[in-house]
Amino acid sequence: MAAPKEVAEPHKELRFTRANQAQNFIILAAVGLAFTLLLTITWLMGHPDFSWWMPLIPLTLSILIARLATRCARHAYIILTPLGIEIFPLVKPEKNLNLIYWTQLEDAEFDPHLSTLKLHYNAEKTAGAILSLKPIPPKKRPLLQKAIKGRLPTTETKPSP
Repeated sequence: MAAPKEVAEPHKELRFTRANQAQNFIILAAVGLAFTLLLTITWLMGHPDFSWWMPLIPLTLSILIARLATRCARHAYIILTPLGIEIFPLVKPEKNLNLIYWTQLEDAEFDPHLSTLKLHYNAEKTAGAILSLKPIPPKKRPLLQKAIKGRLPTTETKPSP
């Protein structure tokens, strides 16, 4: 099984995984396994409408969903590095990786519930990227907000005398 690669300087980066999303997939896989068990017991009791192959369908789906949950929990969604913010999509992250350099960013805006992050490339806020923070556990979102706000240059200017 593939594992995350070793990081050269892990003390200089923050990783945020899709652990919140993984929890939902684990629950779904457990429900699928329970349904598999129900179908298996019904077939073993000799019910005439059930065949031997019927439990294999939810079992296969449960295994695939459990693998997806493992992938979500192990692999990063957002990584804050000294260079910038690395955003990994769920599908084909090695091809569709998005790296946004800190120098490209003018501002970062979080909604009040910390469920959406808007990264702005210009002061007019007409270009940028919008990220859903729902895959990240709610307890980790304030850490992400503090880390991004702490890294961005402050745009507040002091009034001249």
